[in-house]
Amino acid sequence: MFPTRMPRGKLRLFGVLLLIVVLFFTAQQASKDKYKSLSDAFTKVEKYSPFNSQKNDKAYQELDLKLKVEDYKESPEHEFWEKIFVILNKGKADIPQDEMASAIQYIEKSKQKKGQNTKDVLLSKAYVSAEVIKEFQKKHKIVLDELPSDLEATYKPNTNGIVFVGGGRFSWLTYLSLLSLRATGSEVPVEVMMPTYNDYENELEFCSVILPKLNAACVVVPNSLGSAVMLSWTKKFKSYQFKSLALITSSFQNILLLDSDNILIQNPDSIFESDLFKEYGMIMWPDYWRRTTSPVFYDVAGVKINERKRVRSSRFSLNVDKSEANLDDNEMHAVPYHDLEGAVPDLSTESGQLFINKATHGKTLLLSLYYNIYGPDQFYKLLSLGAPGEGDKDTFATAATVLNQKFYQIKSHIKTIGYFEDGNFQGVAMGQKNPVKDYELFKNKFYEPIMKEENKSKPVNDQINMIEKLMKDNPLNSDKIPVFAMHCNFPKLDPLDLIRRDSIYDKDKNQLKYKLYNGFSFRRTDNKNEPKIDFELQQWKNMQNVICKEKLYFVHFSQVDNNELCKFVDNQVKWLSK
Repeated sequence: MFPTRMPRGKLRLFGVLLLIVVLFFTAQQASKDKYKSLSDAFTKVEKYSPFNSQKNDKAYQELDLKLKVEDYKESPEHEFWEKIFVILNKGKADIPQDEMASAIQYIEKSKQKKGQNTKDVLLSKAYVSAEVIKEFQKKHKIVLDELPSDLEATYKPNTNGIVFVGGGRFSWLTYLSLLSLRATGSEVPVEVMMPTYNDYENELEFCSVILPKLNAACVVVPNSLGSAVMLSWTKKFKSYQFKSLALITSSFQNILLLDSDNILIQNPDSIFESDLFKEYGMIMWPDYWRRTTSPVFYDVAGVKINERKRVRSSRFSLNVDKSEANLDDNEMHAVPYHDLEGAVPDLSTESGQLFINKATHGKTLLLSLYYNIYGPDQFYKLLSLGAPGEGDKDTFATAATVLNQKFYQIKSHIKTIGYFEDGNFQGVAMGQKNPVKDYELFKNKFYEPIMKEENKSKPVNDQINMIEKLMKDNPLNSDKIPVFAMHCNFPKLDPLDLIRRDSIYDKDKNQLKYKLYNGFSFRRTDNKNEPKIDFELQQWKNMQNVICKEKLYFVHFSQVDNNELCKFVDNQVKWLSK
């Protein structure tokens, strides 16, 4: 009980203490209110998953009115990404959106020049005005000059890991790939990037229960980038851009990025420690086609192409003097453009799998992110000129070339897997070869013989003839180099999708009409005594275990009758087992 009268000094002290308590609780409540406001606003924004088709611009307008980014304190990592995206925003071309779509105009095929991809042939595929080129040049230079040389403390040093992009259907495909990864004996951790909070919330069981059992975890892109970036950029992120975002937001230093429909059949762990990866810091795989990057891109990027000097014959380097030109006036117009010094090497890149060291190639990742952020209307067209597979696939090799950073691209041909329908071959998967085995073979068979000192004085054509002789037994198709990864891109290993394809699904038998992988089998190691594994049967057995026996929950299958789906899966396993 308080005394009837309190000394004036004590009364003053009591008043001060009371004021402090009131201010503390007021500030705490205000902080909670701000956090709730931010959380509520993000909940609205994040409903617009890249896998959802419905969007509502009103929520973004409400978000802009309710929140000011500067009111919220960000972590050092978030502050780093805020600076990066400020730079990327400076790189946007000052061209009205309705005009941007036609800034690069493809030319009718009938009017394009034919033949090898020389400079003239490539220039005949698309038209870009001088004004547009000048604007692209200006903005590209700003980004190139301002991007930092590394990714600072956005990853854990000396860590290795594998990264997927998840969400919806991609979470199912990722899990199927993850099962095969662990079957190889791989122990490296895995991060599955969830593009939005909505994707994460929809798949809490997948992220918190299913993945941890396989040493895997979900990483939510907005959590990694922070509110400042997401408030400005959420609406702009889509499609191929999430692969770039997955790379930069991963906590690993050394990454193997895999598309969700890519299944490893060999253990990747040793490749992280290989001399090949340590020397190059970046390993990529080829696509089927020659590179079709427009000469205009090199003007935009400020890259000097020495049109008087040929340094390659397709995918193989020539032994040429560093300072001397080796092409005359006629030859320089006949040489494939990407055999010239300064150009991105052939072949075009297939980015279903990619090894990269963020410590050595951090700026390459940031520059490739720039190419992907403004890809659809700008860089994708310049990098591919409408060739098959236009998208993110060539952004990584291109960024490394612009920055003069090393990378190794596999020389071996893709092993195409598929089936025959009415006598016509239908490809379903790209078998990409083991990078270390590839490097060892071609270093011994091509690089070392051609790079001998006595060959440096030989004319370019003589060196090309040497390469052709070395190619007589077609080592590019050599079975000595085993398949490392199966990019199962069309159709994907999704029973819900397969059962809807009338061309390959037999309704009466409730099974597929064809063995899509045509009996392709493999060994996980070089031990020839090891029994071979039927790839297709193994995948369907995995589906059977996950969907029908363990009955794991996936959002992708939430709207279908599991019993009916399992009848189809069970029939497939029985049929393929015969």
